[in-house]
Amino acid sequence: MTKGSSRKKVVKEEEVSSWVYILLLTAIAILGWVLGNFDFNIGKASLTLAIFAYPFRYFVANIITKKYGYKETMNGISYSACLMLLFIIVASLLGEHNIDYIPVTGEIFGYLASQMINLTVYYYLLRNADGNKFAVFATYIFAMLIDNLVCMLFISRMTMVDAFWRTYFATILIEAIISIVLVILDDKKVIAVDTKKKRK
Repeated sequence: MTKGSSRKKVVKEEEVSSWVYILLLTAIAILGWVLGNFDFNIGKASLTLAIFAYPFRYFVANIITKKYGYKETMNGISYSACLMLLFIIVASLLGEHNIDYIPVTGEIFGYLASQMINLTVYYYLLRNADGNKFAVFATYIFAMLIDNLVCMLFISRMTMVDAFWRTYFATILIEAIISIVLVILDDKKVIAVDTKKKRK
């Protein structure tokens, strides 16, 4: 086997692997949307089961960043957002329900904005702060603050009352607890793509 063919084989294997992670990211995004239809209450705050899925979106995006770099993750986030939108449209058509585009718009915008914020800061931390866990956790929180705020503003038609803020902060609190576990699991400090480039 020549060097050229072996190099092509390695690249092909990496592309397949990256798509596995991208599909996983898409599945979690879609799962979050589906779970958003199921409510439960904590005190006076009305929450959805989606809050248990959303932190994992940043965790998977961070894995893609470490294994394949910033550009590949940006592509993966874009693909997953498009596939999620396609799923919502198809599910609505098959269920013979009219699509309420306002919550859908909020979901997509919130997802893209929060993922891009998380990705940009996380990539910077990996390169310059050796993946400091407290800083990574702060990045999770900031991204979720943006995501939930955008989504809830669209869902409530830009109306903010007491119930809005109770739900908002209760959501962030639960997602923060889940994020602590994910940050602890996130212990790999090396960006594989950058390491390979330096060796060349």
